[in-house]
Amino acid sequence: MDIIEEITEIIEKLNIVDGYCNNLNNELNILDEKTQDLLHYIENNKISAFSCYRIIKELKEIRQRRRKVKQDIELSKKYQEQKNRLASFDHRQFLLTELHKKEKQLQTEYKNRVYTEEDIQKILKGV
Repeated sequence: MDIIEEITEIIEKLNIVDGYCNNLNNELNILDEKTQDLLHYIENNKISAFSCYRIIKELKEIRQRRRKVKQDIELSKKYQEQKNRLASFDHRQFLLTELHKKEKQLQTEYKNRVYTEEDIQKILKGV
């Protein structure tokens, strides 16, 4: 085993993770701006049913990517809080446990803030 080579690889991986984490807020802003562009287009233009389908499909894809970024931001926060534990052999597993716990917490189903499920069904039916 070449210790320097192994440590170099670990540092390179950590640098990739840190770079990704540092770019998450920028990615979130871009996705939010894309959403706003589409919503403004809907607001200001007459669109066909087929175009509505395409726009909604795009909005869904953006929202799914946004959800992933938001979850990664939360995981990144937990990683940043616990990053110093990487140096200690005894604490590395604790760091992974904390990250898995946060990930499980983020997987809970979204609950509407304003619309009830009944409200949404009325919209879908055109009532």
